[in-house]
Amino acid sequence: MQPTRLELADGSSLEVRPLERRDRARLADAIARLSDESRYLRFAAAKPRMTERGLDHLVAVDHHDREALLAIDPRTRRGVAVVRYASAHDEPRAAEVAVTVADEWQGRGLGKALLAMLIDRAREEGKTELRASVLAANGRSIAMLRHAGFTIRPGGGVLLEYERPLAGY
Repeated sequence: MQPTRLELADGSSLEVRPLERRDRARLADAIARLSDESRYLRFAAAKPRMTERGLDHLVAVDHHDREALLAIDPRTRRGVAVVRYASAHDEPRAAEVAVTVADEWQGRGLGKALLAMLIDRAREEGKTELRASVLAANGRSIAMLRHAGFTIRPGGGVLLEYERPLAGY
């Protein structure tokens, strides 16, 4: 995927491109700028900072079984959002997705737009199903997933499981 310009409904413009290992410091900075609440909602745990090992894991993408797209604010050159998928170990055609959007960019449609781009990438790589685990308290993420065609899986509790088949869409 080549870098792409993404225009949001409010007129904001961002650069979107595949995440690369050289983005490690940019990613660490973006996570550090998240509010405590946003970090908790994304990682389902209090995470005051990312460990070196955690950062290594997040930038370890092969753009096939593990993909991540980075949105960059062209004015500041800061990373402001990342969407990713990772293939399930026991089901290589299924993948788990995650979306992280900087606090100041939330509620503007960025997560929704990036998730649509990630769904297209997953389809290109032959994925047939996407899944997402979301804290029940994360109303914005749940709304975004539902808008993208995800439905809740049976079960429940504090951590909800959503899924979306890719065939036929």
